[in-house]
Amino acid sequence: MSAENLTRLNKYLSEVGYCSRRKADSLIEQGRVTINGEIPEMGTKVRPGDEV
Repeated sequence: MSAENLTRLNKYLSEVGYCSRRKADSLIEQGRVTINGEIPEMGTKVRPGDEV
């Protein structure tokens, strides 16, 4: 998988209109966001097809 298909989680949440990047960072730190049912670390990247 090429690097251009990966997006940082906070940017992804911002781009889909859920919240700002800073708010996304806060939600990630609080463990309130999951990727494919698992709690990600800060800086995790989202792949096409992942369930956020």
